[in-house]
Amino acid sequence: MLDKQQIIELMESIHEHKMARDIFVPVLNEMGFRGVKFTGGSDEQGIDLEYYELTEPEQERSYVGIQFKKGDLVYSSGGSKGSVKEVKNQAEEAFEKEVHDLDEHSTRYISRFVVAVTGDINEPARKFIGRARQKGSDRRIDYWTGDRLAEYIQQYWMEEFVEYFGVEEEDEDYDEEGIVDSEYMFDNYEELIERCNRVKSTIDPMQWRILSAVFRLSAASHTSGVKMADVLLEMERTEDYLHQDFDQLVHLEYLDIDGRYIQLVGEAALLDELYEAVIQELDDAEEQEEDPMTIFEELVDIE
Repeated sequence: MLDKQQIIELMESIHEHKMARDIFVPVLNEMGFRGVKFTGGSDEQGIDLEYYELTEPEQERSYVGIQFKKGDLVYSSGGSKGSVKEVKNQAEEAFEKEVHDLDEHSTRYISRFVVAVTGDINEPARKFIGRARQKGSDRRIDYWTGDRLAEYIQQYWMEEFVEYFGVEEEDEDYDEEGIVDSEYMFDNYEELIERCNRVKSTIDPMQWRILSAVFRLSAASHTSGVKMADVLLEMERTEDYLHQDFDQLVHLEYLDIDGRYIQLVGEAALLDELYEAVIQELDDAEEQEEDPMTIFEELVDIE
């Protein structure tokens, strides 16, 4: 999902009226507000959007007007005093605007004015704009900053927002799939992978099964040597049955049998080296949730 800063940058790429009409009319509708409509234009009287809320318990309509501005709104001795004064004037106009309620055949006035900016509003600017509220009147001035506007979009209109701007969210999909996979390993460890697979071509299927069993057991126990009994249980064979295969693997310097323990050596030990490389790459990429054995089995055909 796009982060808030990316959303703000996209909003700032279009005109304020388009932002109000095309984005926030549907956003406010999705938020459940009533009577949402775009009122911007040459005769906007300080308001780009308006909607109404129902007061409790009378259920009377209380109208809200919103003025949208791009960027920050700052009041300072050397800053953008003109734009702040403009918004203050717009707030004053908004409170004087007549809202014709066709359903109830009445004329009402805005009771709440919202200054919505894609950036931020500093405290001096808020105080200056706040002077548009008449003392003793039931009128409010509130502020929506860019962070809040982006949050509304994320919660209520994210899919439509992405479609509106034609954004490709490839980075998110890429992150979900992860960086380290069999293709990544082959690109970076091609020679090691080929040497592991060549070992298989030098021995018969039963001998490869023995090497595979030793590899799996050592990977599961995180040790280089495994018990002979465990290998026999994994193979479901007796030691006498596998005696000649053990001798051949020792002769090829693929196995080392020391008493009742067996470990991979020589070229066969490259299986352990490749597996450790997969684990290390996943750890470096902080992808511990991925299964290293699954990736390994896509690189070397362990049976």
